[in-house]
Amino acid sequence: MTISFSPRLAAALLAALPMLAPAVAQRVPQAVYPLLTDQLDATANYGPIALLGNPTPPNPPANGVCVNGTYQASPNGQDVRTPVISTLNTSDFEFGVEFSLAALPAGVAPVLMGGNSFRWLGIYVQSSGILGLKHNNANLIWSTTTVATGTWYSATVKYENGNVELYLDGLPVLQQTIGVLNTSTNLNFTTNDFSNGRSHNGCIRNLVIANDTTLGPSAGAFPYGAGCDGLALAGNGVPTIGNPTFELVVSNLPASSPPLAFLGFGALVLNPGSDLTAIGMPGCFAYTGLDLGLYGPAAAIGAAAAFPLPIPASPSLAGVTVSAQGIAFSTATALGLASSNGISLVIAP
Repeated sequence: MTISFSPRLAAALLAALPMLAPAVAQRVPQAVYPLLTDQLDATANYGPIALLGNPTPPNPPANGVCVNGTYQASPNGQDVRTPVISTLNTSDFEFGVEFSLAALPAGVAPVLMGGNSFRWLGIYVQSSGILGLKHNNANLIWSTTTVATGTWYSATVKYENGNVELYLDGLPVLQQTIGVLNTSTNLNFTTNDFSNGRSHNGCIRNLVIANDTTLGPSAGAFPYGAGCDGLALAGNGVPTIGNPTFELVVSNLPASSPPLAFLGFGALVLNPGSDLTAIGMPGCFAYTGLDLGLYGPAAAIGAAAAFPLPIPASPSLAGVTVSAQGIAFSTATALGLASSNGISLVIAP
């Protein structure tokens, strides 16, 4: 059977989680680069993303595109760069990207930078894993949140009229007033910082560039981490308040196991996850504490099982955040189970 967003689950969420300020999502995508099967912009507004260097980064599909951490202008350097996004509203925009780190930098390095000539706004990381932002060529601001190597994160940067916010896995980690951005017409995005010869060392995927952001949390199902035995969890639709058709889908269910899936919820996002090797699930990680319950089973259609999760039309749900993770039977582990990536589920108007 499948589950619904029951009064019991809604009550548990409201009791367990802090309430955040509501947001009104109104973003308008300008370019969307999934980077899963090709280099193309899914909106068809702009040309393909460029893979630069010698050797050039591998083409998708490769679970995103990956660069080796060497500055493009150096021997063996690499870069991933968008075209100029000429329709970007430089006073009201956001960009989101999923990323992983192969290694932490020796000092500081970009994950993704807006502008190869002006470096007007981008995501940065320290050698300790602390995440932050760089703006207007030389100004660094830092959160107190760390990231680790070998796991996937979802990051979103929102900028509106001089104010900037950084979200990780759907949760706010940094807010600051930084003033006007010095962009000129250099409105592209790159994995290099051409002011200091630094480069991202890792992978990116699902790059979304949009106008008309709204500061504060936005509704979304933000993936993080990675599943084992191929198991994956994703949102179908957006968990906006009053959306009756939102659902979570566990996909890539192992064909050799009973075609059933379960869905667990927790109050906290666990990223990096907890290694499950000790309980007989090597290569698998727990990305949620399951303190809000385990639901299912849901039977698969093909290799995917859907969990309908209609969101009630209740304004009190604005800002509620939970983590979710799929679980399925698997012959790849001694325990006989596999776990998916995690999802940070943010409910908002």
